[in-house]
Order: sequence, then structure tokens, then C-alpha cells
Amino acid sequence: MRIGIILHGPEIVDEGSAERIIRILLKEHDVTAKLGGTMGRTAVLDAGLEELIDISQGMTPSQTINTLKDSIDVAVLLNHGKTLETGLHFGRIVASKLGSLIPFVHIERPDIDGRIIYYDQRAKLFAEHFRCILMKHGNYDLPVEKSSPLPLQVENEGDTVIRRLAGVFPGENIRLDGIIIGHATSAQPEIVCRGGKVVELRGGIMKPHSLEKLKNRNIDLAAARVKTGNIRRSKRRPEIKAMKPHGVGVAIIDHCAESTFELVNDASLVITVGDDTTAIAADILARFGIPIIGITDGDLDGILDDTTVPAGSVIIRVREGFDDIVGKEVFETLMKREPQIQLHETMNLCASIIELAEKYILEIKYY
Repeated sequence: MRIGIILHGPEIVDEGSAERIIRILLKEHDVTAKLGGTMGRTAVLDAGLEELIDISQGMTPSQTINTLKDSIDVAVLLNHGKTLETGLHFGRIVASKLGSLIPFVHIERPDIDGRIIYYDQRAKLFAEHFRCILMKHGNYDLPVEKSSPLPLQVENEGDTVIRRLAGVFPGENIRLDGIIIGHATSAQPEIVCRGGKVVELRGGIMKPHSLEKLKNRNIDLAAARVKTGNIRRSKRRPEIKAMKPHGVGVAIIDHCAESTFELVNDASLVITVGDDTTAIAADILARFGIPIIGITDGDLDGILDDTTVPAGSVIIRVREGFDDIVGKEVFETLMKREPQIQLHETMNLCASIIELAEKYILEIKYY
């Protein structure tokens, strides 16, 4: 049998479940394992599992399954949600995007309170087969349950679109396409868009400064990636690499840290704009020995704890609200409106950024 395992999030890797389940299934079947999320890919690097799990493409689970459908017999979502309920909810949404594309099985939180879920009769035999294999080779005793697909909860009322979220803990941040738009005050907040713009966060408190970052985007609320809480809840075991020799590639990441892997290809220096973006991108890039020049203003939401800054980095803190202004100037003036450029002398780049930001600078840290 050809099994496609699609992993979601860092926790399933950090818990050790991903490696255990994959190696058990490999005893009897051909397995292709893929993971596309930013922090999940970071977890794979930390665990040294790049040879076992393909992290070359940054796609969602449903997108990944779609690319694999002609080369596998069954797709397996392997996930470790914040709670069993939130994990099962996520699986139902993935199932709704697949329809009858391919038999689909969901294994949720296998090392704690796990379940094996199937959504139609075709997948039931696969689910029961996986239960037998996991019991035989791994002493797992996971109940098999049937569930129903659940589309995203999106309503359209003229030019107003409402997206309901589930499994949210009050106090958690809410991120839309990588931008924190506010914090939840209820377990089922609603994002309201009108004319492609976020206008309200029901059951939450909006963050106006963050919404400024979205003002030039037309938001498709049904297609947007919405996430809540810390982006990596489990402990990390990073392997920090020495600083790479400076080459010629310089990239900029402006409030889009979750696209770090895609944006820094071949870069040997990265400019980051925003506090959380700088913290997240720095932590990821430390694993590759790529230094950053971070532009921050002290407005940190703390969606990733205990971060690392690569050696050779410089963090420039400016007055509150001015990181966006400096970032825009850097992008237009020094990067020539390109996300990546070739630059032979990076030391001059740092000096140029400091000169551009000079009237706003509060502090500069060198690492």
C-alpha cells in the first residue's frame, strides 16, 4: 500500500509521535511523509528528520494531499492539536476540502488521548488496518471513530463576509495570513470583512496598528490562513549553526515571518520588519547561520517563546509605530522594491539602514 502522511504543526514532531508512527507504517507499507508549515518544518530540522519527512514545499495539508493523490492509495493526516477537540475540528475542515478526492484518515494526538478518524466508508477499512498495525508494532490502542466533514464557517451577507473560529482560548492572539489582528475574548470569535477589509473582530479585541499592515490587501476570508495562539507550544531542541560567510543574497521579511522558508532562499543576510516577525525569523534563521538586521518598535505579542538570535545580527529598535515606516523606506530605497537582491557588501547595507532610521532610533543591539 502507498500511504501519504501529511503532518500538521510542530507538536506532532516535537512529541516524537511523527517519527514513531511513520517508522511503524514503514514496516509494512510504502510511506511518503510531507510537512509544509513554517514552525513544523523548523521542528523537523530540530529533530533531524529531514531524510524522513519532506519539508521542501510550504503547502497546506489539503494542497499537499492534492499533489500526492495520483501517487498514493490513502492520505493520512497526522496532527497534535491544542486539545483533542481542536485537533478533531481541524481534521473535519481538511476532510471537507478533499471531498471524495482520495480515501482520507486522520490520526490525532496518538501519544496522549488519540483517535483514528475516518469520514466515509472507503476510508473505514484503512482506519481499521492502521489501528491493527499500530497495535502490532507500537502498542498503540487508538479507538477508530467516524466523523463528518465540516466546511469553514463562513457566511456572506452582500459585501460582508463573516468567518467563525472554533477551539480558541480567550487571551490567544488571532493571526490572519501571518498578521496578528487582535486577541480573543471568547472561545468562538468571528472575523468580519467588508469589501475585502477587516472591519470587526467579534468576541475579541482588534489591534488597530496591525490592521494597518493589511490595509493594502484585499482579504479573501474564506481562503485566508487563520491561526490562533503560540505558533510552537512544545519545547524545542534547536541546533544553532555558526554564521554563514556573507554571500550576495539579501532578503527582506516584512510582517510575514511564517513565509521565512520561502523568502530567504539563497540569502546570506535577511532584513526583518516588526517585533514578532524579527523574533520568529531570527529563531528559524539561527538554524542556518543566517544573520538578520531587525527593525522593531517594542510591540511584541510573544507568539513564540525563548527565541534565539543568530550571531552577527543587528536589532534596531525605533519609536513605537515607526518600524513600518522604516521598513517601507528600506524596501523602496535599498531593496528597490524587490523581496531579494544581490549585494556584495552587506556591511554598507547595515550602515545605510541605520542612516535611514536615524531620527527614529531608540536602541541598537549587536549580536
